[in-house]
Amino acid sequence: MKVDYRLAGEQDLEWAHRALVESLNQFAIQRALPQVELDFQESLPLWRHFLDTGGGCFLVAEVKKRVAGFCCNIARGNLWFLSYLVVAPEFQATGVGSGLFQQALTEARKSENTEVIAAYTNASNWPSISLYIRNGIFPRMPILKLEGNISDMCEQIREIEPLEGEAVSLSEQTIASLNDIDLAVRGVSREVDHRYWLGASGMRCYLFADGGRVSGYAYVSDEGIVGPLAANDTATVEKMLCFCLDRLSSQGVDSFTVYVPGDNTAALSLLYDRGFKIQELGLMMSSRPFGKWENYLISRPSLL
Repeated sequence: MKVDYRLAGEQDLEWAHRALVESLNQFAIQRALPQVELDFQESLPLWRHFLDTGGGCFLVAEVKKRVAGFCCNIARGNLWFLSYLVVAPEFQATGVGSGLFQQALTEARKSENTEVIAAYTNASNWPSISLYIRNGIFPRMPILKLEGNISDMCEQIREIEPLEGEAVSLSEQTIASLNDIDLAVRGVSREVDHRYWLGASGMRCYLFADGGRVSGYAYVSDEGIVGPLAANDTATVEKMLCFCLDRLSSQGVDSFTVYVPGDNTAALSLLYDRGFKIQELGLMMSSRPFGKWENYLISRPSLL
């Protein structure tokens, strides 16, 4: 089977989206999980973000003029992160995925800036985990997808006073504050991602201050997703998260989703106290440890 690997273009985005949905649904069927529904038009801004800010790192594998799979990664500072490695079901176990990954990894290792190579995968995706380990990318930490809703919410076991956040919009001062926090918590800044989030429809950013100094930020969406969230101080994570949940509730949102690193015990304890339940277990894998994950909630697996 002849496979052509090339850079993706705008015309490939819908085909890549279709391959992702088919792959996720095959995975769901194998594990008796609910089918996935992802609308292409709603996802298009994110696909364009990867296409425009990946630095030419959005690759497709083509078989007889058909997109058989794709690989998408982002480089932020010294971090190279594999956002997606997807193969359409009929082309799996044919070497397409390995070929995409090796091409992307070769480019990552050529860059003088790359110090950390990282990826995210479902914790039961043995083929992906094995592929990454064989290439020096090891499991570092679980990522728990937790969901909760108003009707099942438990009374607080511990009384926590929310830390008030201030809604902010896109400005150079906002970007500077966000970058400072990211450098302290994640070890790298990611201005292009914050510009995307700050301009995204139905998404709001809040900055939190302690003693007049900006100490954290959090994003919330109209869909009830909290994250990314980052705090300079572990003690403020719970207070910021409480604010986000209370703010969403006051705006009529009744279902919430949070992706929590296993190291963030403060957030995990708070959410379990409030009746949240685990829906999915993922793995953050990397060539070496990085970041202060006890101070962080991820936005979504593809952007970490």
